[in-house]
Amino acid sequence: MKKAKIILLSLTLIGYLAATGCFLYGEDTAFYIAVACFTVCMVAFFIVAMVEKHDTKAITDDASEDAIGEETKDSPDTSEDETPSGSYETQDPFSVESPAEAFHPEVDVEELQAELAEAEAEIRELKAELAEARASAERQLAEAAEEQKKSAQSKVGMLLPEGLKPRDELSTINIVDVAKSVADELREPALRAGLRVQVSATEGEIMVRADEGLLRVLFRNIVDNSIKYMNRQGNLVITLSTIGDDLFVVLKDNGEGLPEEETGHIFELNYQGSNRISGNGLGLAQAKAVVSYYGGNIYAKSVKGGGMGIYIQLPTL
Repeated sequence: MKKAKIILLSLTLIGYLAATGCFLYGEDTAFYIAVACFTVCMVAFFIVAMVEKHDTKAITDDASEDAIGEETKDSPDTSEDETPSGSYETQDPFSVESPAEAFHPEVDVEELQAELAEAEAEIRELKAELAEARASAERQLAEAAEEQKKSAQSKVGMLLPEGLKPRDELSTINIVDVAKSVADELREPALRAGLRVQVSATEGEIMVRADEGLLRVLFRNIVDNSIKYMNRQGNLVITLSTIGDDLFVVLKDNGEGLPEEETGHIFELNYQGSNRISGNGLGLAQAKAVVSYYGGNIYAKSVKGGGMGIYIQLPTL
């Protein structure tokens, strides 16, 4: 019985820890399952405790009866005194308490119900505490996310020029022409570095609502990055295409590339990878700021020795 109590107590603790972990990590279904298991283990623990209590009492009573029997055996036997009729009295065997009655006394139902009610009250209190802790954690996460958003917006603002017009006040421009213009502008320094820049588009005109100056910053910073870090002769191909209302730009070179673990950091402000040469780490961070300003996405893929690919998605209108 003691082992059963230890096992149930362990399961209760595990259920509580599981419920707390599921609550903190937002696993709703697993949380309620863990709370249910915790509740069952708590109730079972109290039932086992009550049964053990009553079994102990029964064993104690039985031991007392055995002791009284031994004392009676050692004392003179007066149960066989002769009756006035000359016969001896014998004990009625059916008057002896049965073994079942001796070892299984009647359970105090009211006491057990009171203990169960107390356990249920503790469980309700625990649920309320868990709910409060969950609400507090959600508030803290929301506040942290808001702070992170404000910080990101602040960094983006620092990397962009002042006085930008709202997007709905801008006219549409052909982004293919902007990409070709930047490629022509950087053709000479690219050739000196052994890099040939090519622009390819699925259509002659891809119209976007954006500031031309910002788009030139976007293309110039990425092309300039390839010029610096190619470290060998090769090509940089700029491909533009559309799917629905989205514009996709891919800038892929066949240079040295970066280790995969460094690639995810290249758009961070002031980041310089293991192949750093010169500069202040602002170029690609500013390119990401331009993309974010227009509600787009940008990411990079690279492996050491396998070149660098930068992928951009922007809304066209």
